[in-house]
Amino acid sequence: MTHPLHRRRPGPSEGGQSRLRGVLLAALLGLPILVAGAPGAGAQMMLYEDRLPDGYAYVRFANASPDRLDLKPVGFADPMSLGTTGQERVSPYYVVEGVAGRKVEVKVEGAKPLEIELKPAGIHTVLIDKADGRLGTRVVLDQSELSQTKARLAFYNAMPSCAAAGLYLEPKGQPVVVDVGPNIMRGRSVNPAPNPRMRAACGTTRVAELDLGPLDAGGQYSVWLIAPGGTPNAFLSKNKIAPYLR
Repeated sequence: MTHPLHRRRPGPSEGGQSRLRGVLLAALLGLPILVAGAPGAGAQMMLYEDRLPDGYAYVRFANASPDRLDLKPVGFADPMSLGTTGQERVSPYYVVEGVAGRKVEVKVEGAKPLEIELKPAGIHTVLIDKADGRLGTRVVLDQSELSQTKARLAFYNAMPSCAAAGLYLEPKGQPVVVDVGPNIMRGRSVNPAPNPRMRAACGTTRVAELDLGPLDAGGQYSVWLIAPGGTPNAFLSKNKIAPYLR
């Protein structure tokens, strides 16, 4: 019997899962991993999303509809509720196994289940909107250049009626990202800043001014242009990853 004060050594499967959690987390966030046996005490290796294990992918959900959404992913995440204000609209990223050759299912309270096709090794955002009383989805394959010295800002045009959305730095209106079509994201690395103000626009029409708060080096952020119920709006969220549970 193992003494309660002694740490039990993990078996092969447990150790493999622990290492996999570390690899998956580093792959999304660009975190350094210490390499066992590498020369030098501080030797590090940077992992990116193209180093994901075969058949794995990341996915998150964003609520662009006017209503609260209760989702039940099948087999890869706990039930969740996506709200109607700011960060509450966006879920963390989840790890999904075995995505090749199949669609993942997400049950929705009061609506038909969603079936979503994911690309192996991809990082996906599923935009969920409502038109004519019915939910619809658009899967966006995220770009994810990573930097430890700059902040990463992704801009999502989740407003189907907007042909060319843009994000501009205030007060002078310097463009950050422009000509972003509907259901598309475009990302850019920016210098860290304590409290930048930006303007989201559709064409020449100002939609919202945003106080982004501190943009930290190595941080990843998303700005969303949405029109729930036909009313344009924009907000900021900070990218997160949910614990990998198997």
